[in-house]
Amino acid sequence: MTDYHSPTVVVPPIPLSDMTALELMLLSLIFDESIEYGASYYHIWCGPSDVVTVDAEDLRGALAESREIDSPLNDLVGSLLEKHDAIEEDRPDDIDLDLTEPGMGWPEIFQAIVRRSPSLEEILVTTAFTCTKMRPDGFGGSITRITAEAIQSSSTLDMLSAMRAASTSVGVGDSGHETRRRLEAIAGNAGWDSFTLLLLIARRLVSTGSAQDLIRHLEEVAASAHPAE
Repeated sequence: MTDYHSPTVVVPPIPLSDMTALELMLLSLIFDESIEYGASYYHIWCGPSDVVTVDAEDLRGALAESREIDSPLNDLVGSLLEKHDAIEEDRPDDIDLDLTEPGMGWPEIFQAIVRRSPSLEEILVTTAFTCTKMRPDGFGGSITRITAEAIQSSSTLDMLSAMRAASTSVGVGDSGHETRRRLEAIAGNAGWDSFTLLLLIARRLVSTGSAQDLIRHLEEVAASAHPAE
């Protein structure tokens, strides 16, 4: 039998004080948890859980402790508890939480934490795709970057697609002149001036998470052209 696994690590460790009781409870069920120096390091060898089962009263207690802090989990869990309490016969002791539902997944939980945190600017979730047999579809990986403004994800398949697109759109030996010529042609056909073209390029770079990389590159080029005396 062939088994597929998705070992996952979350960095940096998250300060316990940055999380609500409800977030702490659910994240410790979605991932394995190691607590050291007042922070939780989340990781799991087989991949994050999509469904977790929680004792209804434990869930109710965690929600009560978390009500004063803004988190998307509060209303979602409150709604689940209301539905659970409405069961009149054979009410189960536990509640199953489907973490694939909108707003319930670990990316949304981590984003809520980053938005409130005084110290975290981003959380990175890195996953390796592995297989117990050397299957061609059994290996790869992905990374998810979570900030207060965005949740960005990319996989090795995304990287391959980008490589293929780059190889077909930019000729071998192109030092930038062909790309510049095509951009100028597009701008000319659209009636854009240079300011509009640069603004559109900047917006695209920000949306794809590439802006800072280009800025660093341009700063290095400028510094090499005009070295400090």
